[in-house]
Amino acid sequence: MKPTVTDAQRDMAFRILTTAMAILRDDQPFDPAHTIFGRILAARPQRGVVGVTEYSFVNPAFPRTQIIVVVIPDPLDPSADRTKVKQVMLKFTIRFSPLLTDISRSTLEDLLKVDIGYWVDGNGERWPGNDMGATPPQIRLHSYRYRASNLPTSRFPVDVEFAFGDPDPKNPAPDESKTPVLMDVLLKRGYSALKRQHREESPS
Repeated sequence: MKPTVTDAQRDMAFRILTTAMAILRDDQPFDPAHTIFGRILAARPQRGVVGVTEYSFVNPAFPRTQIIVVVIPDPLDPSADRTKVKQVMLKFTIRFSPLLTDISRSTLEDLLKVDIGYWVDGNGERWPGNDMGATPPQIRLHSYRYRASNLPTSRFPVDVEFAFGDPDPKNPAPDESKTPVLMDVLLKRGYSALKRQHREESPS
C-alpha cells in the first residue's frame, strides 16, 4: 500500500510554500540556519561562481522530501567584489516524498497567488496558457507554469512551476490515486525581466 499523507504534512507543505514565496516575491529575510524549511543537510558552493550556494534541507514532517534553495550575490548590485554583495534567494525547489494527495492545482494557484492565463520564460518573454502538458505522455508527469501575481507587498517577479503526477487510467488498484498528486514545486525570481526593465529605463 502506498504511503499516506496526513493533514499535518499538507499543512506544513503549505507553510513551506508560502514562506518560500514571501522570501522570493516580498523580499522577506532568509536565514538558512533558522527557517521553516528544516535543518540544513548540506551547503554546496557552486564551482567557478563566486557566492553561489545550494542549500539542502531536511524537514521532520517530510524526512524523504528534497528541499533545495539556491542563493546568489544580488544581481542588481553592480559591485565588482561579489564576495561583499548581499546574498539573495534565487530559486526554491521542493520534491515531495511521499507525493502529496488531495491538493488540487487551483488550491496551489490560490495559495501562492499566481496569474492565470500566461507564463514567463527565462528570457522574460510572456507566453499564453499555463498547461505545459505531460512530458512524455506515457510517464504522466504533468507540468504547469505561471507568473506570481503582482501584489502590494511584491518586490520581485517570481516564476512558478507545479509538477503533478496524473492518475493511471489503466490501474484499477483501490489504493491508486484517482486524482493528480503533487510531485514538485519550483519557484524562481525573474531577474531577467528586472535586468531588461532596468536597461530600458536607463538613459542611452
